[in-house]
Amino acid sequence: MGDLIENVVVAGGGRDAWTAAVRLAGALGGTVRITVLDPAPGPGPAGIEAIEAARLAPGVQQALFDGTGVLEREWMRACDASFDVATRYVNWRTPHAASAVPHMLASGWADQFYRPYAEMPLCEDVPLIDHWRTRRHHGETLEPFDYACFREPPLMDARKSPRWLDGRAALPYGWHADAHLFTAFLRKLATRTLGVRRITGVPQSAERDAQGMLTALHTTDGLRVEGDFFLDCTGEQRLLMSGILDEPFVPAQDALLCDSAVVVTTPHDPAAGIEPYTTLVAVPEGWAWRTPLAGRVVTGLVHAGDLTGPDRAARRLCALWGPDPARATVRHVRLATGRSHRSWVGNCVALGAASYALEPLPGAGPADVLGAVDLLVRDFPAMAGREAPAARFEQALAERFARARDLARLHYATGPRTDAPLWRAQQALPPSAALAGSTAAYRAGLTPAPDELPYYALLAAAATSRPAPCPPLAHRPDSRRAAQEHFSRVRRQQRILLETLPSADAYLRRLHGLPSRQFPLLHEAATMLGSGGGFALA
Repeated sequence: MGDLIENVVVAGGGRDAWTAAVRLAGALGGTVRITVLDPAPGPGPAGIEAIEAARLAPGVQQALFDGTGVLEREWMRACDASFDVATRYVNWRTPHAASAVPHMLASGWADQFYRPYAEMPLCEDVPLIDHWRTRRHHGETLEPFDYACFREPPLMDARKSPRWLDGRAALPYGWHADAHLFTAFLRKLATRTLGVRRITGVPQSAERDAQGMLTALHTTDGLRVEGDFFLDCTGEQRLLMSGILDEPFVPAQDALLCDSAVVVTTPHDPAAGIEPYTTLVAVPEGWAWRTPLAGRVVTGLVHAGDLTGPDRAARRLCALWGPDPARATVRHVRLATGRSHRSWVGNCVALGAASYALEPLPGAGPADVLGAVDLLVRDFPAMAGREAPAARFEQALAERFARARDLARLHYATGPRTDAPLWRAQQALPPSAALAGSTAAYRAGLTPAPDELPYYALLAAAATSRPAPCPPLAHRPDSRRAAQEHFSRVRRQQRILLETLPSADAYLRRLHGLPSRQFPLLHEAATMLGSGGGFALA
Protein backbone atom coordinates (compact mmCIF):
# COMPACT_ATOMS: atom_id res chain seq x y z
CA MET A 1 0.00 0.00 0.00
CA GLY A 2 1.36 3.44 -0.93
CA ASP A 3 1.10 6.67 0.99
CA LEU A 4 -1.84 7.99 -1.03
CA ILE A 5 -5.49 7.46 -0.17
CA GLU A 6 -6.91 5.45 -3.05
CA ASN A 7 -10.38 4.36 -1.90
CA VAL A 8 -13.03 6.59 -0.31
CA VAL A 9 -16.29 5.05 0.89
CA VAL A 10 -19.33 7.33 1.26
CA ALA A 11 -21.96 5.80 3.54
CA GLY A 12 -25.49 7.01 2.79
CA GLY A 13 -27.80 7.29 -0.18
CA GLY A 14 -29.53 10.64 0.30
CA ARG A 15 -28.83 14.12 -0.95
CA ASP A 16 -25.86 14.65 1.36
CA ALA A 17 -24.14 11.45 0.17
CA TRP A 18 -24.49 12.04 -3.55
CA THR A 19 -23.63 15.74 -3.22
CA ALA A 20 -20.40 14.74 -1.47
CA ALA A 21 -19.65 12.01 -4.02
CA VAL A 22 -20.11 14.30 -7.04
CA ARG A 23 -18.11 17.14 -5.52
CA LEU A 24 -15.29 14.89 -4.31
CA ALA A 25 -15.05 13.02 -7.62
CA GLY A 26 -14.86 16.28 -9.54
CA ALA A 27 -12.39 17.93 -7.19
CA LEU A 28 -9.97 14.98 -7.03
CA GLY A 29 -9.97 14.46 -10.79
CA GLY A 30 -10.38 10.71 -10.81
CA THR A 31 -7.30 10.03 -8.65
CA VAL A 32 -9.39 8.35 -5.94
CA ARG A 33 -11.90 5.54 -6.29
CA ILE A 34 -15.20 6.57 -4.70
CA THR A 35 -17.80 4.04 -3.57
CA VAL A 36 -21.22 5.02 -2.27
CA LEU A 37 -22.73 2.51 0.14
CA ASP A 38 -26.38 3.27 -0.51
CA PRO A 39 -28.96 1.82 1.91
CA ALA A 40 -31.74 1.91 -0.74
CA PRO A 41 -34.32 0.48 -0.81
CA GLY A 42 -34.61 1.40 2.85
CA PRO A 43 -37.12 3.49 4.75
CA GLY A 44 -35.83 6.66 3.07
CA PRO A 45 -34.18 9.76 4.50
CA ALA A 46 -35.02 11.14 7.92
CA GLY A 47 -35.01 14.59 9.46
CA ILE A 48 -34.05 17.52 7.24
CA GLU A 49 -33.36 15.29 4.24
CA ALA A 50 -36.93 13.95 4.38
CA ILE A 51 -38.34 17.36 3.39
CA GLU A 52 -39.37 17.09 -0.24
CA ALA A 53 -38.06 20.46 -1.45
CA ALA A 54 -34.39 21.40 -1.33
CA ARG A 55 -33.03 24.96 -1.31
CA LEU A 56 -29.88 25.18 -3.40
CA ALA A 57 -27.51 28.12 -2.97
CA PRO A 58 -26.05 29.98 -5.97
CA GLY A 59 -22.74 28.06 -5.86
CA VAL A 60 -24.36 24.70 -6.63
CA GLN A 61 -24.12 25.08 -10.42
CA GLN A 62 -20.39 25.74 -10.34
CA ALA A 63 -19.58 23.20 -7.63
CA LEU A 64 -21.55 20.26 -9.00
CA PHE A 65 -22.30 20.75 -12.68
CA ASP A 66 -19.99 23.13 -14.54
CA GLY A 67 -17.05 20.73 -14.43
CA THR A 68 -19.05 17.96 -16.10
CA GLY A 69 -20.74 20.14 -18.72
CA VAL A 70 -24.23 19.84 -17.24
CA LEU A 71 -26.22 22.93 -18.17
CA GLU A 72 -28.48 24.64 -15.67
CA ARG A 73 -31.59 24.10 -17.77
CA GLU A 74 -30.84 20.37 -17.99
CA TRP A 75 -30.89 19.61 -14.28
CA MET A 76 -33.62 22.18 -13.58
CA ARG A 77 -35.96 20.38 -15.95
CA ALA A 78 -35.06 17.00 -14.46
CA CYS A 79 -35.64 18.22 -10.89
CA ASP A 80 -38.81 20.33 -11.31
CA ALA A 81 -36.68 23.27 -10.20
CA SER A 82 -37.64 26.91 -9.81
CA PHE A 83 -35.71 30.06 -8.91
CA ASP A 84 -34.89 31.15 -5.36
CA VAL A 85 -33.69 34.76 -5.34
CA ALA A 86 -34.47 35.63 -1.72
CA THR A 87 -36.19 34.64 1.49
CA ARG A 88 -39.41 36.55 2.11
CA TYR A 89 -40.34 36.97 5.78
CA VAL A 90 -43.98 37.60 6.62
CA ASN A 91 -45.38 38.81 9.96
CA TRP A 92 -42.20 38.45 12.03
CA ARG A 93 -42.85 41.82 13.71
CA THR A 94 -46.59 41.77 14.40
CA PRO A 95 -47.97 39.35 17.04
CA HIS A 96 -51.40 38.87 15.50
CA ALA A 97 -53.32 35.83 14.29
CA ALA A 98 -51.49 33.55 11.88
CA SER A 99 -51.82 34.74 8.30
CA ALA A 100 -49.88 34.33 5.07
CA VAL A 101 -50.94 37.88 4.16
CA PRO A 102 -48.68 40.56 5.67
CA HIS A 103 -50.15 42.67 8.46
CA MET A 104 -49.62 46.41 8.40
CA LEU A 105 -46.97 48.10 10.54
CA ALA A 106 -47.45 51.47 12.23
CA SER A 107 -45.12 52.96 9.59
CA GLY A 108 -47.60 52.08 6.86
CA TRP A 109 -45.35 49.41 5.36
CA ALA A 110 -46.45 45.77 5.18
CA ASP A 111 -44.90 43.38 7.67
CA GLN A 112 -42.65 41.65 5.20
CA PHE A 113 -39.00 41.90 4.31
CA TYR A 114 -36.54 40.11 2.05
CA ARG A 115 -33.09 38.63 2.54
CA PRO A 116 -31.66 38.14 -0.96
CA TYR A 117 -28.72 35.96 -1.87
CA ALA A 118 -26.96 39.07 -3.18
CA GLU A 119 -23.95 40.18 -1.15
CA MET A 120 -24.08 43.38 0.88
CA PRO A 121 -23.06 46.26 -1.46
CA LEU A 122 -20.09 48.42 -0.54
CA CYS A 123 -19.78 52.15 -1.01
CA GLU A 124 -16.17 53.37 -0.77
CA ASP A 125 -15.29 50.26 1.26
CA VAL A 126 -18.13 50.88 3.73
CA PRO A 127 -21.04 48.37 3.87
CA LEU A 128 -24.12 50.09 2.52
CA ILE A 129 -26.02 49.04 5.63
CA ASP A 130 -23.94 51.55 7.63
CA HIS A 131 -24.99 54.39 5.33
CA TRP A 132 -28.63 53.29 5.50
CA ARG A 133 -28.57 53.16 9.32
CA THR A 134 -27.09 56.64 9.47
CA ARG A 135 -29.57 58.09 6.97
CA ARG A 136 -32.50 56.35 8.68
CA HIS A 137 -31.40 57.62 12.11
CA HIS A 138 -31.27 61.22 10.89
CA GLY A 139 -34.64 61.00 9.15
CA GLU A 140 -33.12 61.28 5.67
CA THR A 141 -35.01 58.20 4.46
CA LEU A 142 -38.07 56.20 5.45
CA GLU A 143 -37.32 53.43 3.00
CA PRO A 144 -36.87 49.98 4.58
CA PHE A 145 -33.36 48.56 4.64
CA ASP A 146 -33.89 45.80 2.09
CA TYR A 147 -35.63 48.04 -0.48
CA ALA A 148 -32.97 50.73 -0.10
CA CYS A 149 -29.85 48.57 -0.30
CA PHE A 150 -30.76 45.78 -2.72
CA ARG A 151 -32.30 45.64 -6.17
CA GLU A 152 -34.26 42.50 -5.41
CA PRO A 153 -37.21 43.43 -3.11
CA PRO A 154 -39.44 45.30 -5.62
CA LEU A 155 -38.57 42.71 -8.24
CA MET A 156 -39.68 39.98 -5.88
CA ASP A 157 -42.92 41.86 -5.20
CA ALA A 158 -43.49 41.75 -8.96
CA ARG A 159 -42.32 38.10 -9.07
CA LYS A 160 -39.68 38.80 -11.70
CA SER A 161 -37.26 36.23 -13.07
CA PRO A 162 -33.56 36.63 -12.20
CA ARG A 163 -32.83 35.96 -15.88
CA TRP A 164 -33.90 37.56 -19.13
CA LEU A 165 -35.52 35.26 -21.68
CA ASP A 166 -32.28 35.11 -23.69
CA GLY A 167 -30.64 33.42 -20.70
CA ARG A 168 -28.56 36.33 -19.37
CA ALA A 169 -28.50 36.58 -15.57
CA ALA A 170 -29.63 39.84 -13.98
CA LEU A 171 -29.51 38.88 -10.29
CA PRO A 172 -27.71 36.37 -8.06
CA TYR A 173 -30.03 33.46 -7.34
CA GLY A 174 -30.33 29.94 -6.08
CA TRP A 175 -32.94 27.29 -6.79
CA HIS A 176 -35.74 25.23 -5.34
CA ALA A 177 -35.63 21.60 -6.46
CA ASP A 178 -37.50 18.41 -5.76
CA ALA A 179 -35.15 16.80 -3.24
CA HIS A 180 -35.73 13.24 -4.44
CA LEU A 181 -35.33 14.11 -8.12
CA PHE A 182 -32.21 16.13 -7.33
CA THR A 183 -30.71 13.18 -5.46
CA ALA A 184 -31.54 10.86 -8.37
CA PHE A 185 -29.92 13.28 -10.84
CA LEU A 186 -26.73 13.45 -8.77
CA ARG A 187 -26.66 9.65 -8.46
CA LYS A 188 -26.94 9.27 -12.24
CA LEU A 189 -24.26 11.91 -12.82
CA ALA A 190 -21.91 10.29 -10.33
CA THR A 191 -22.25 6.72 -11.56
CA ARG A 192 -22.50 7.30 -15.31
CA THR A 193 -20.15 10.26 -15.80
CA LEU A 194 -17.75 10.44 -12.86
CA GLY A 195 -17.08 6.75 -12.34
CA VAL A 196 -18.49 6.51 -8.81
CA ARG A 197 -19.34 2.95 -7.79
CA ARG A 198 -22.65 2.28 -6.04
CA ILE A 199 -23.19 -0.64 -3.68
CA THR A 200 -26.49 -1.26 -1.94
CA GLY A 201 -26.27 -2.00 1.76
CA VAL A 202 -26.60 -0.69 5.31
CA PRO A 203 -23.38 -0.51 7.35
CA GLN A 204 -23.60 -2.50 10.56
CA SER A 205 -20.03 -3.07 11.77
CA ALA A 206 -16.45 -2.35 10.79
CA GLU A 207 -12.92 -3.76 10.73
CA ARG A 208 -10.06 -1.68 12.14
CA ASP A 209 -6.29 -1.80 11.93
CA ALA A 210 -3.80 -1.63 14.82
CA GLN A 211 -4.09 2.20 14.93
CA GLY A 212 -7.88 2.04 15.20
CA MET A 213 -8.45 3.23 11.60
CA LEU A 214 -11.43 1.78 9.74
CA THR A 215 -10.40 -0.61 6.98
CA ALA A 216 -13.75 -2.09 5.89
CA LEU A 217 -17.48 -1.88 6.56
CA HIS A 218 -19.78 -4.88 6.90
CA THR A 219 -23.41 -4.49 5.86
CA THR A 220 -26.50 -6.06 7.35
CA ASP A 221 -26.73 -8.44 4.39
CA GLY A 222 -23.12 -9.66 4.65
CA LEU A 223 -21.24 -7.45 2.18
CA ARG A 224 -17.70 -6.28 2.96
CA VAL A 225 -16.68 -2.85 1.60
CA GLU A 226 -13.01 -1.86 1.92
CA GLY A 227 -11.77 1.71 2.09
CA ASP A 228 -8.89 3.95 3.09
CA PHE A 229 -11.13 6.86 4.10
CA PHE A 230 -14.82 6.98 5.03
CA LEU A 231 -17.50 9.66 4.91
CA ASP A 232 -20.61 9.39 7.08
CA CYS A 233 -23.43 10.91 5.04
CA THR A 234 -26.22 8.88 6.64
CA GLY A 235 -27.99 11.98 7.93
CA GLU A 236 -29.49 12.00 11.38
CA GLN A 237 -29.07 8.21 11.64
CA ARG A 238 -25.25 8.73 11.90
CA LEU A 239 -24.63 5.05 11.18
CA LEU A 240 -20.85 5.41 11.24
CA MET A 241 -20.27 8.16 13.79
CA SER A 242 -22.82 7.04 16.36
CA GLY A 243 -23.51 3.46 15.33
CA ILE A 244 -19.94 2.19 14.80
CA LEU A 245 -17.58 4.77 16.32
CA ASP A 246 -19.78 5.55 19.36
CA GLU A 247 -19.26 9.28 18.90
CA PRO A 248 -21.90 11.08 21.03
CA PHE A 249 -24.43 13.50 19.60
CA VAL A 250 -24.66 16.79 21.51
CA PRO A 251 -28.22 18.21 21.41
CA ALA A 252 -28.80 21.94 21.02
CA GLN A 253 -32.18 22.06 22.72
CA ASP A 254 -30.79 24.65 25.11
CA ALA A 255 -30.55 27.06 22.16
CA LEU A 256 -33.37 26.07 19.79
CA LEU A 257 -36.63 24.55 21.00
CA CYS A 258 -38.25 23.47 17.72
CA ASP A 259 -37.78 19.75 17.10
CA SER A 260 -40.63 18.80 14.76
CA ALA A 261 -42.07 19.69 11.37
CA VAL A 262 -45.25 18.93 9.50
CA VAL A 263 -45.09 18.92 5.69
CA VAL A 264 -47.87 19.12 3.08
CA THR A 265 -47.41 19.15 -0.70
CA THR A 266 -50.19 20.59 -2.84
CA PRO A 267 -50.70 21.12 -6.59
CA HIS A 268 -49.68 24.55 -7.82
CA ASP A 269 -52.46 26.97 -8.69
CA PRO A 270 -51.76 27.90 -12.33
CA ALA A 271 -53.43 31.28 -11.86
CA ALA A 272 -51.08 32.23 -9.03
CA GLY A 273 -47.81 31.87 -10.94
CA ILE A 274 -44.51 30.59 -9.55
CA GLU A 275 -42.89 32.97 -7.09
CA PRO A 276 -39.05 33.25 -7.26
CA TYR A 277 -38.47 33.14 -3.50
CA THR A 278 -39.02 31.10 -0.35
CA THR A 279 -41.66 32.42 2.04
CA LEU A 280 -41.31 32.11 5.83
CA VAL A 281 -44.30 33.08 7.97
CA ALA A 282 -44.15 33.53 11.73
CA VAL A 283 -47.06 31.81 13.51
CA PRO A 284 -47.77 31.27 17.22
CA GLU A 285 -46.60 27.65 17.07
CA GLY A 286 -43.28 28.48 15.33
CA TRP A 287 -42.84 29.33 11.67
CA ALA A 288 -44.12 28.03 8.36
CA TRP A 289 -42.50 27.85 4.95
CA ARG A 290 -43.68 27.76 1.35
CA THR A 291 -41.36 26.46 -1.40
CA PRO A 292 -42.70 26.53 -4.98
CA LEU A 293 -41.64 23.90 -7.51
CA ALA A 294 -42.74 23.41 -11.10
CA GLY A 295 -46.28 22.08 -10.80
CA ARG A 296 -46.58 21.91 -7.01
CA VAL A 297 -45.82 23.67 -3.74
CA VAL A 298 -44.17 22.18 -0.65
CA THR A 299 -45.29 23.78 2.60
CA GLY A 300 -44.31 23.03 6.16
CA LEU A 301 -44.50 24.21 9.74
CA VAL A 302 -41.66 23.90 12.25
CA HIS A 303 -42.72 23.65 15.90
CA ALA A 304 -41.78 22.33 19.32
CA GLY A 305 -43.31 18.91 19.82
CA ASP A 306 -43.84 19.31 23.56
CA LEU A 307 -45.78 22.58 23.03
CA THR A 308 -47.73 21.79 19.86
CA GLY A 309 -49.08 18.36 18.98
CA PRO A 310 -48.86 17.02 15.41
CA ASP A 311 -52.60 17.33 14.69
CA ARG A 312 -52.71 20.95 15.80
CA ALA A 313 -49.61 21.75 13.75
CA ALA A 314 -51.18 20.12 10.67
CA ARG A 315 -54.41 22.09 11.11
CA ARG A 316 -52.48 25.34 11.46
CA LEU A 317 -50.43 24.65 8.35
CA CYS A 318 -53.45 23.74 6.25
CA ALA A 319 -55.37 26.78 7.48
CA LEU A 320 -52.45 28.98 6.51
CA TRP A 321 -52.02 27.76 2.93
CA GLY A 322 -55.47 26.42 2.09
CA PRO A 323 -55.51 22.60 1.74
CA ASP A 324 -58.17 20.58 3.53
CA PRO A 325 -56.39 18.73 6.37
CA ALA A 326 -58.83 15.82 6.00
CA ARG A 327 -57.79 15.32 2.34
CA ALA A 328 -54.18 16.49 2.31
CA THR A 329 -51.28 14.06 2.60
CA VAL A 330 -49.59 15.15 5.81
CA ARG A 331 -46.09 14.02 6.79
CA HIS A 332 -44.55 14.53 10.21
CA VAL A 333 -40.78 14.85 10.57
CA ARG A 334 -38.63 14.85 13.69
CA LEU A 335 -35.73 17.32 13.67
CA ALA A 336 -32.66 16.44 15.74
CA THR A 337 -31.03 19.76 16.58
CA GLY A 338 -27.38 19.58 17.58
CA ARG A 339 -24.01 18.30 16.39
CA SER A 340 -21.74 15.31 16.61
CA HIS A 341 -19.21 15.75 19.41
CA ARG A 342 -16.53 15.26 16.75
CA SER A 343 -16.99 15.22 12.99
CA TRP A 344 -13.54 13.83 12.18
CA VAL A 345 -12.67 10.60 14.03
CA GLY A 346 -9.65 8.65 12.80
CA ASN A 347 -10.20 8.21 9.07
CA CYS A 348 -13.94 8.89 9.17
CA VAL A 349 -15.54 12.31 8.56
CA ALA A 350 -19.20 13.18 9.09
CA LEU A 351 -20.83 15.55 6.58
CA GLY A 352 -24.21 17.24 6.39
CA ALA A 353 -26.81 16.22 8.95
CA ALA A 354 -24.49 13.48 10.24
CA SER A 355 -22.20 16.30 11.40
CA TYR A 356 -24.75 18.82 12.61
CA ALA A 357 -28.42 19.62 12.12
CA LEU A 358 -30.52 22.68 12.88
CA GLU A 359 -34.04 23.72 12.13
CA PRO A 360 -33.93 24.90 8.51
CA LEU A 361 -34.23 28.64 9.25
CA PRO A 362 -30.63 29.46 8.29
CA GLY A 363 -31.15 27.77 4.93
CA ALA A 364 -28.98 24.72 5.54
CA GLY A 365 -28.71 22.22 2.71
CA PRO A 366 -26.25 21.07 0.06
CA ALA A 367 -24.23 24.27 0.57
CA ASP A 368 -23.15 23.00 4.01
CA VAL A 369 -22.02 19.69 2.54
CA LEU A 370 -20.19 21.42 -0.30
CA GLY A 371 -18.41 23.73 2.13
CA ALA A 372 -17.28 20.81 4.28
CA VAL A 373 -16.11 18.81 1.24
CA ASP A 374 -14.09 21.81 0.08
CA LEU A 375 -12.40 21.92 3.49
CA LEU A 376 -11.65 18.22 3.16
CA VAL A 377 -10.25 18.65 -0.36
CA ARG A 378 -8.09 21.57 0.74
CA ASP A 379 -6.40 19.42 3.38
CA PHE A 380 -6.90 15.99 1.81
CA PRO A 381 -4.53 13.78 3.84
CA ALA A 382 -2.06 11.07 3.02
CA MET A 383 -2.46 7.56 4.40
CA ALA A 384 0.14 8.14 7.12
CA GLY A 385 -1.50 11.34 8.32
CA ARG A 386 -5.21 10.72 7.97
CA GLU A 387 -5.95 12.53 11.24
CA ALA A 388 -3.58 15.45 10.61
CA PRO A 389 -6.26 17.92 9.33
CA ALA A 390 -8.81 16.91 11.98
CA ALA A 391 -8.27 19.79 14.42
CA ARG A 392 -8.49 22.46 11.73
CA PHE A 393 -11.54 20.80 10.16
CA GLU A 394 -13.27 20.55 13.54
CA GLN A 395 -12.62 24.20 14.31
CA ALA A 396 -14.04 25.34 10.97
CA LEU A 397 -17.18 23.21 11.38
CA ALA A 398 -17.67 24.32 14.98
CA GLU A 399 -17.57 27.95 13.84
CA ARG A 400 -20.04 27.27 11.02
CA PHE A 401 -22.40 25.47 13.37
CA ALA A 402 -22.22 28.30 15.91
CA ARG A 403 -22.95 30.96 13.29
CA ALA A 404 -25.87 28.99 11.85
CA ARG A 405 -27.27 28.31 15.33
CA ASP A 406 -26.96 31.98 16.32
CA LEU A 407 -28.60 33.15 13.09
CA ALA A 408 -31.51 30.80 13.75
CA ARG A 409 -31.83 32.15 17.30
CA LEU A 410 -31.71 35.72 16.06
CA HIS A 411 -34.83 35.09 13.97
CA TYR A 412 -36.77 34.60 17.17
CA ALA A 413 -35.14 37.51 18.98
CA THR A 414 -35.56 40.22 16.30
CA GLY A 415 -39.30 40.70 16.60
CA PRO A 416 -41.57 41.69 19.48
CA ARG A 417 -43.65 38.51 19.32
CA THR A 418 -44.61 37.36 22.80
CA ASP A 419 -48.01 36.00 21.80
CA ALA A 420 -47.32 32.29 22.25
CA PRO A 421 -45.46 29.97 24.66
CA LEU A 422 -42.83 28.96 22.09
CA TRP A 423 -41.81 32.53 21.29
CA ARG A 424 -41.66 33.51 24.96
CA ALA A 425 -39.63 30.42 25.85
CA GLN A 426 -37.28 30.87 22.89
CA GLN A 427 -36.68 34.55 23.63
CA ALA A 428 -35.99 33.77 27.30
CA LEU A 429 -32.99 31.60 26.40
CA PRO A 430 -29.70 33.48 26.89
CA PRO A 431 -27.82 34.21 23.65
CA SER A 432 -24.29 33.03 23.04
CA ALA A 433 -21.51 35.48 23.87
CA ALA A 434 -20.78 35.93 20.16
CA LEU A 435 -24.42 36.69 19.28
CA ALA A 436 -24.78 39.06 22.25
CA GLY A 437 -21.63 40.86 21.14
CA SER A 438 -22.79 41.23 17.55
CA THR A 439 -26.21 42.47 18.64
CA ALA A 440 -24.63 45.03 20.97
CA ALA A 441 -22.29 46.16 18.20
CA TYR A 442 -25.23 46.69 15.83
CA ARG A 443 -27.13 48.72 18.41
CA ALA A 444 -24.03 50.84 19.04
CA GLY A 445 -23.72 51.68 15.34
CA LEU A 446 -20.46 49.77 14.86
CA THR A 447 -19.45 48.52 11.42
CA PRO A 448 -20.02 44.75 11.01
CA ALA A 449 -17.20 42.29 10.66
CA PRO A 450 -17.62 40.09 7.55
CA ASP A 451 -19.09 37.17 9.48
CA GLU A 452 -21.54 39.52 11.24
CA LEU A 453 -23.19 40.75 8.04
CA PRO A 454 -26.02 38.14 8.11
CA TYR A 455 -26.87 39.19 11.68
CA TYR A 456 -26.80 42.89 10.82
CA ALA A 457 -28.95 42.38 7.72
CA LEU A 458 -31.60 40.52 9.72
CA LEU A 459 -31.56 43.10 12.53
CA ALA A 460 -31.87 46.00 10.08
CA ALA A 461 -34.62 44.37 8.01
CA ALA A 462 -36.69 43.39 11.04
CA ALA A 463 -36.26 46.69 12.89
CA THR A 464 -39.35 48.71 13.75
CA SER A 465 -37.48 51.65 15.34
CA ARG A 466 -34.73 54.00 14.20
CA PRO A 467 -31.28 52.37 14.27
CA ALA A 468 -28.16 53.95 15.73
CA PRO A 469 -25.97 55.83 13.26
CA CYS A 470 -22.46 54.74 12.33
CA PRO A 471 -20.22 57.29 14.16
CA PRO A 472 -17.20 57.21 11.77
CA LEU A 473 -19.40 58.37 8.88
CA ALA A 474 -19.78 61.75 10.58
CA HIS A 475 -16.13 62.30 9.60
CA ARG A 476 -16.60 61.21 5.98
CA PRO A 477 -18.93 63.68 4.23
CA ASP A 478 -17.65 62.66 0.79
CA SER A 479 -18.52 59.05 1.50
CA ARG A 480 -22.02 60.04 2.59
CA ARG A 481 -22.54 61.96 -0.66
CA ALA A 482 -21.29 58.94 -2.62
CA ALA A 483 -23.76 56.75 -0.73
CA GLN A 484 -26.64 59.03 -1.67
CA GLU A 485 -25.77 58.48 -5.33
CA HIS A 486 -25.45 54.74 -4.67
CA PHE A 487 -28.99 54.60 -3.26
CA SER A 488 -30.27 56.53 -6.27
CA ARG A 489 -28.49 54.08 -8.58
CA VAL A 490 -30.16 51.15 -6.83
CA ARG A 491 -33.57 52.75 -7.45
CA ARG A 492 -32.77 53.35 -11.13
CA GLN A 493 -31.69 49.74 -11.57
CA GLN A 494 -34.88 48.57 -9.88
CA ARG A 495 -36.99 50.54 -12.36
CA ILE A 496 -35.04 49.26 -15.37
CA LEU A 497 -35.22 45.65 -14.26
CA LEU A 498 -38.93 45.92 -13.48
CA GLU A 499 -39.48 47.03 -17.06
CA THR A 500 -37.21 44.53 -18.80
CA LEU A 501 -37.22 41.26 -16.85
CA PRO A 502 -39.91 38.67 -17.60
CA SER A 503 -41.93 37.15 -14.81
CA ALA A 504 -40.43 34.10 -13.14
CA ASP A 505 -43.59 32.22 -14.08
CA ALA A 506 -43.17 33.01 -17.79
CA TYR A 507 -39.49 32.02 -17.77
CA LEU A 508 -40.10 28.77 -15.90
CA ARG A 509 -43.09 27.78 -18.01
CA ARG A 510 -40.92 28.21 -21.07
CA LEU A 511 -38.10 26.23 -19.44
CA HIS A 512 -40.31 23.35 -18.32
CA GLY A 513 -42.56 23.33 -21.38
CA LEU A 514 -45.67 24.22 -19.42
CA PRO A 515 -48.70 25.87 -21.10
CA SER A 516 -48.46 29.65 -21.26
CA ARG A 517 -50.72 31.79 -19.06
CA GLN A 518 -49.97 35.04 -20.85
CA PHE A 519 -52.65 34.88 -23.53
CA PRO A 520 -55.62 32.93 -22.19
CA LEU A 521 -58.07 34.40 -24.72
CA LEU A 522 -55.78 33.43 -27.56
CA HIS A 523 -55.60 29.86 -26.29
CA GLU A 524 -59.36 29.80 -25.89
CA ALA A 525 -59.77 31.05 -29.45
CA ALA A 526 -57.36 28.45 -30.77
CA THR A 527 -59.28 25.74 -28.95
CA MET A 528 -62.57 26.93 -30.42
CA LEU A 529 -61.05 27.07 -33.91
CA GLY A 530 -59.72 23.55 -33.59
CA SER A 531 -63.15 22.29 -32.54
CA GLY A 532 -65.03 24.13 -35.27
CA GLY A 533 -65.94 27.09 -33.13
CA GLY A 534 -66.89 29.17 -36.16
CA PHE A 535 -64.24 31.92 -36.24
CA ALA A 536 -60.65 32.28 -37.39
CA LEU A 537 -57.55 33.97 -35.99
CA ALA A 538 -55.79 36.62 -38.05
